[in-house]
Amino acid sequence: MRVTRKRTLFMGLLLSASMVLMGVAAAGGPSLLTTQEDDESGSWTVFVYLCGDNNLEEYAIDDLVEMESVGSKNDVKIIVLLDTETIAGGEAHWLVIEEGVSHYDAETDTLDCDCDLFPDDECLGEMDMGDGDMLTWAVVTAFTYAPAENYMLVLWDHGGGWRGVCYDDSHPAEGTDGWVSRLTTPETAASLAAAQEQLRETGDEYYKLTILGYDACLNGMIEVVYENRYVADYMFASINLVPLDGMGYEGFLTVMTQDDKPTIEEIGEAIVDSYVDFYENQKSVTGDGLEYLGDVTLSFFKLGDRVTELVEDIDALAHELIEGGYLDDSSYRGAIESAESQTPRIPTYAGEQLPFIDLGLYAELLGQKIPELYTLTEKIVKGVDEVVVYENHVTAAGGGILRTTGISIYFTCSYHWINPAYWFEDIGDAELYGLNTLYYGMAFTVDTWWDEMVFTFTQAYDETVLDFEE
Repeated sequence: MRVTRKRTLFMGLLLSASMVLMGVAAAGGPSLLTTQEDDESGSWTVFVYLCGDNNLEEYAIDDLVEMESVGSKNDVKIIVLLDTETIAGGEAHWLVIEEGVSHYDAETDTLDCDCDLFPDDECLGEMDMGDGDMLTWAVVTAFTYAPAENYMLVLWDHGGGWRGVCYDDSHPAEGTDGWVSRLTTPETAASLAAAQEQLRETGDEYYKLTILGYDACLNGMIEVVYENRYVADYMFASINLVPLDGMGYEGFLTVMTQDDKPTIEEIGEAIVDSYVDFYENQKSVTGDGLEYLGDVTLSFFKLGDRVTELVEDIDALAHELIEGGYLDDSSYRGAIESAESQTPRIPTYAGEQLPFIDLGLYAELLGQKIPELYTLTEKIVKGVDEVVVYENHVTAAGGGILRTTGISIYFTCSYHWINPAYWFEDIGDAELYGLNTLYYGMAFTVDTWWDEMVFTFTQAYDETVLDFEE
């Protein structure tokens, strides 16, 4: 999800069952590569999956222009797959971002694409960028065209946190009543795992996505980080809403293409800082930063086994809360609720609070309020600090998030905010309880008791909330 300065662009929450089916299997395994944290990172291919087939298409063009202002050079190749709604015929095109080359002519509304450089040797026509098979094909095609030592994939579009990314308005989601196609969280990871397998079989046997990025709202969640833990070495995303203007491409691509090659983590810092700097330099009636938004935030995450360990610690806390009687004791329940209410949530422009809270701060507060849980919560605080390699943000005057550890989690004390699909672990749950069988099988909810804890906690105030058969 992205937001305008004056309104939040809420997107639908559901996706077709056929898409999710391919994403149910957990993706990938431990990396075969040793990441280059302390040395120059070497050559790069940056692939931007630019899904502008919706109300963001003009901003897709703006970001394309930003990329073109830098261009491919110094062992950095930039490739874009652009799909629009109306601009240049509303079709998908390959663009190779060479230095000094401009692809889009605003006066004639034409796009000088590079589709002839790719295997199909023709323009792609209308394509569904919210389909997992499409993502797999695109990643394999882009990285086969431009092999490198390191690979970055940026998923550009609306985002909905654990609910997904890349909403393609030209394609309805199957089995739904009016929802549009999009990539769910399990589907994204499964698609990238499939691309990894294909690239290892047909090209580089050691291929691994170095950085997975979300230029989209709300995807800086432990649920998303965990799903992607073995399909990339690093990931960047925002815990907050992303303004229409999106990432600062000119800033971080300039760092990547400089003569002195940065390390991977230096690139991560540049990605975060260029994004924050872009909005920090804006002025509005609400103060520094973007008007109406509380904060503009971005985090750079280290993926892999440490993420698994952090989620195991979250699961241990959930088990203890349920099995230790904390949810049944009103004194403990008050502390749990107090910690939740004092933890910064993610606000919309109008101050509405989403059921996403800061994970590290919540764990810290919970451990303070219930000392018996301190050992468990302190492990989570430490894990967050190690998984979130770098975070930066700018807060507008009156911003709702005053500080953050850089990663969020789904939690609320009010059943009115609960999305039942969050806890659907298999197709049976979705068919039994869901109006549309779109969301299920997210690794975080399958592998932990966190979703059971959330629903058990909220259910106590109204035990009919989960009586879906009624």
